[in-house]
Amino acid sequence: MIKGTFKLTGLDEYLERVQQAGNDIVAVAAEAVEESVKPVHAEIKAWAQKHKDTGAVLGGVIEPIAKIEGNYITAEAGISGTGGSWEAVFVEYGKPGQSADPGIRPAFEKAKTNVPKIQKEVLKKRGVPIV
Repeated sequence: MIKGTFKLTGLDEYLERVQQAGNDIVAVAAEAVEESVKPVHAEIKAWAQKHKDTGAVLGGVIEPIAKIEGNYITAEAGISGTGGSWEAVFVEYGKPGQSADPGIRPAFEKAKTNVPKIQKEVLKKRGVPIV
């Protein structure tokens, strides 16, 4: 059997520093999440704009609004699938006679490394001590 010990110290001091920053940490965290999704949203919206034959795909682009549910803060990016926006799947993956023009997957891939950076910037800007 392999055993190990993990000791975490400094949480009380960190919490005190957060409280001293004077911010509502939930609102600040929600802002950080929302801001970090905006680049993905912008990429998807630009992609949908290129394919706006009917405007349905563009109309289905999800606005990145942070949602707080218990201890979880989320913000969505993508295409809602409502109305005719479900047709985005044919643009993304192609269909017989129409080659694929991926936009959603590349948007997420491109933003992957920037999401934590953006969140960290927002938290710092709002006075949350980042270690």
